[in-house]
Amino acid sequence: MNLKNFNKNGIITLNNVLKENDLDKFYQSILQISYFHLRKLKDKKKIVDRIYNSKKNIGDKLSKMYELFEKNDKEVLYQLQKLFPKSIDAKKILDNKNLISIFKKLLNLKKNEPILIDGPGLFINRPKTKRLLYRWHSESHYYPKRRNFLNIWFPIFFNKNPKNGTMFVKEKSHLLSDLPFNEYQGYDVESQGKKNHFVQLEIPENFVKELKTFKANLDVGDLLVFHRKSIHTSTQNLSSKYSFAVVFRVWDFSKDLTISGDLNVSPYRDINNGRPNLEVNLD
Repeated sequence: MNLKNFNKNGIITLNNVLKENDLDKFYQSILQISYFHLRKLKDKKKIVDRIYNSKKNIGDKLSKMYELFEKNDKEVLYQLQKLFPKSIDAKKILDNKNLISIFKKLLNLKKNEPILIDGPGLFINRPKTKRLLYRWHSESHYYPKRRNFLNIWFPIFFNKNPKNGTMFVKEKSHLLSDLPFNEYQGYDVESQGKKNHFVQLEIPENFVKELKTFKANLDVGDLLVFHRKSIHTSTQNLSSKYSFAVVFRVWDFSKDLTISGDLNVSPYRDINNGRPNLEVNLD
């Protein structure tokens, strides 16, 4: 692990650190949660059962299940997303002494100092769909009271690359002073204010256009770690097949200026004062 490189660029890639056995258990937990949630709908129960019992791999099973609900039952999928972070089995993917040691070094913590794990969050990247994408942003704006945390991002089921929707990170952006952001809900003007679209705290791209862009090209088993202030964005899946990624946050709470136990405790959150694609000068 190159700690110096992380401090310099705000990004580090750990290759082949998630082992096949651990990934298999993680995949099973996602499949089970999805299956028992989605089969609640009587009119789709038989189809969900048939997909679940098929000989397809888990990634393809989930793709088929999720696509089944895309047209008329998106709310079921939105609620499913809320279940993954509550899975005991899913959290175990990061229960690894070597990884925990790496995280503590990156957070500049001693061995006996505790860290907390938030997640998993599952990012489902449907082909040719913008709805579940984030624009350029910094996690430090979403978690303003948390002063020392890492973002952990990795592909599951299939490798991730710019063609099937991946993560772009601006190198060295964590070294910038806090940048202003534009607050709204949706992805673009067409989706602004629509229910269940993500809340965007968008940093205009012109603020960081001079910085080099790291384009994540990761195999399953690889893990991307980036700084809480690193500016990043998700990209559209231009392939014909679903792709998936998982995000965790690993955080040190000891120096936070709050007694709240909620990671996302916030002094602000008014999504009615912005609109997509505002651009202003930094001067």
